[in-house]
Amino acid sequence: MTRASNHARNTQGPSLAASERRTSSRRQEYSTPGANFAAWVDAAQVMGTIVRIEGPTFVVRPDDEDLPADVGVGREIRAERAVSCLVEPELHDYVLLAGKPNGATFKPAYVLAVLERESRNVALSSDGDMEVRLRNGRFRVASRRGIDLVSPESVDVVSSRVGVHAESAKIVATELVALASQAIAELTTVKLAGKIYDRVYERVSERVQRSFRKVEEIDQLTARQIDYSAEQTVSIRSENTVMTAKELVKVDGEQIHVG
Repeated sequence: MTRASNHARNTQGPSLAASERRTSSRRQEYSTPGANFAAWVDAAQVMGTIVRIEGPTFVVRPDDEDLPADVGVGREIRAERAVSCLVEPELHDYVLLAGKPNGATFKPAYVLAVLERESRNVALSSDGDMEVRLRNGRFRVASRRGIDLVSPESVDVVSSRVGVHAESAKIVATELVALASQAIAELTTVKLAGKIYDRVYERVSERVQRSFRKVEEIDQLTARQIDYSAEQTVSIRSENTVMTAKELVKVDGEQIHVG
C-alpha cells in the first residue's frame, strides 16, 4: 500500500476504518460454508401451505427446499396478512410468504398473496374501509350467475343518472320513500293492492276510455261544488234515493216523468 493511500486513510478518520472492518467481516461470513442466512439477507420470500389459522395469524409450512434449514424449511412460520393481500387466505391455501429471517424462523412474516386454492371461490376482505377509485375510465362489475349487495346498515348510490334495465324487478321494503320533482311512467298493466290508500294533490286529471269502480260499503264525496256532465244518459239506481237542499231543488227538461 502506498504512502498516499495510507495518508488518505488516516485523514478520513476512524469511521472509515470501522466500515472497512465490517465489510471484511461480512466477506468472511459469505465465504464461510453454512454461514447464518439471517446475517446477510434482510428479507426473503418463500412459498408454503397454510396449515392452521389462529385468529389473525396464519401458520404456514414452507416448502422451499433451497432455503437453508435453519431459517424454517420443514417448520412452521407464523405470519400476518399483508395490507396488499386483499384476497382473504383460507386453510390449505398455497401462499407467498415474505419476512425477515430471525434465527430458525421468520419474524416478522407476512402473507403477500394467495397463489393456489382447492376451490375457485375468492373473498376480498378488509378490517377497515375499502375504496375503489378510478381517476379515469369506467368501472364495471359483470357476472353470469348474479350480483348481491349485502349490508346490515345502508347502501347508498350517488350519481347524476341511474339506469336499470331488467326483465323483472322486485322491491321488498318495510318503508319506501321516493322524492322527485317529476315522475313519468309508461305501463301496460298496473295492479295495486293494499289496506289504506291516501292521496293528497293540488290537482288531479284523468282521461280514460272506460272506467269501472266497485265499492262494497260506502262511497262518500265532499266538495264545494260538484258538476257531472254526460253527452247521452245519466242513470242512478238505488233502493232509496234522497235529495236534500236548503234553498232550491230544480229539475228542468222537455219531459219529466215521476212515478
